[in-house]
Amino acid sequence: MTTEPMHSQPGEHDMVEMPRPTAAPLVLSVGLTVLAVGAVASVAFMVVGGGLFLTGLGHWMSQLLPGRGHVHEPLVAPALRPAIVPGVPGKVEQLRAGVPGYRMRLPERVHPISAGVKGGIVGGLVMPLPALAYGVLSGHGIWYPVNLLAGMVLPGIDQATIGQLEQFNLLPLMVAVVIHAMMSVVLGMIYGVLMPTMPDIPKPLAWGALLAPMLWTGVSFAMMGAVNPLLKLGVDWPWFIASQFVFGVILALVVMRAQNGQPLRAAVLGALLGAALMPLPAILWGHFSGHGIWYPVNLLAGMVMPGIDSLPAAELTTFHASWLLAGIVIHAAISLSFGVLFGLLLPRLPEIPGPLAWGGMLLPPVWTATSYAMMGVVNPLLAERVDWPWFIFSQLFFGLAAAVIVVRSEMVHIPPAGSGPERLYEEVGG
Repeated sequence: MTTEPMHSQPGEHDMVEMPRPTAAPLVLSVGLTVLAVGAVASVAFMVVGGGLFLTGLGHWMSQLLPGRGHVHEPLVAPALRPAIVPGVPGKVEQLRAGVPGYRMRLPERVHPISAGVKGGIVGGLVMPLPALAYGVLSGHGIWYPVNLLAGMVLPGIDQATIGQLEQFNLLPLMVAVVIHAMMSVVLGMIYGVLMPTMPDIPKPLAWGALLAPMLWTGVSFAMMGAVNPLLKLGVDWPWFIASQFVFGVILALVVMRAQNGQPLRAAVLGALLGAALMPLPAILWGHFSGHGIWYPVNLLAGMVMPGIDSLPAAELTTFHASWLLAGIVIHAAISLSFGVLFGLLLPRLPEIPGPLAWGGMLLPPVWTATSYAMMGVVNPLLAERVDWPWFIFSQLFFGLAAAVIVVRSEMVHIPPAGSGPERLYEEVGG
């Protein structure tokens, strides 16, 4: 990848060739991180991390192929371009390594670190609202999510009863406040530093990756809660939402590649392809968690077939033809419904600014994965008591609030490489 702009082919004098923005390095680094988490948490993390690593590496390598990896940016109007400076015979001061102006640093402008810190603080203040609302609406009380959060680092909390988790305890409260504050500030700062390097996200991809998981998870959560309330406890909601994320991304990619101008038809095709690939994460989870491949299928059937939550847990791991048929029908019906809905709404939906889309898509998975891994190591049983859809919904609040604060902050210029005018004077004078 080049570090300086290069003019394109002769004849294209109004264009300049620039490196194409890509998320490949970010995907690759996230994959390495998840892979490392898997070494101490679960083989499933290693599988997901390996997949992300290979995806990021492959996409990055594809950007290096001839004819790829660059975009042509139009130049400004001729009247706005710098005037030609007439040459003056004589000597000029030569730039040398270490002298300002010798090498440009990219990106040229970034948000200050303080913007990320402020975004993290504001996001951290807003994020508890959904969690506390969950505690009140679920009947557990406001101290229940606080005590669960403290379980990320305080061992032994998974042995507490539900009644104990609903009580006020000073030590878990202090630990939870420290964890919350540290993660809010650190994640906000990382987001503020990374955001100038992130490419824009196309509208179909932004809405598909955000809207589809939220709608699908909300519908499933509500239906399962009405038909088989106890069955919700057996669902691994982070994996469930990851499956919906796969569906939304594939749906959006098919719509983006459609060239015939029929978004509804493309959305239906994307929904069918997404429905075919979406079960892969669920099947992988069923296999690596030890429940077996029929477990997620039987949970899906529990959205419409009452009484499944009263059966022994072993029944959910075995094959049932009627449950499989019900699961396939539910899966196909919801997939096609969301595909049609996406095709109809997409032309009317506004663009999502890139920073907001990244804040909504990147920060919730990072925060949730960190919490899930830490809780899985310190208090493995406690993860089963967390209402993960509400948890991820809280992280979405954090990501959007942090993104708004960072975007509204002013940007500062990156100084060119070099030690300053004094060094230049010494270089020239010496």
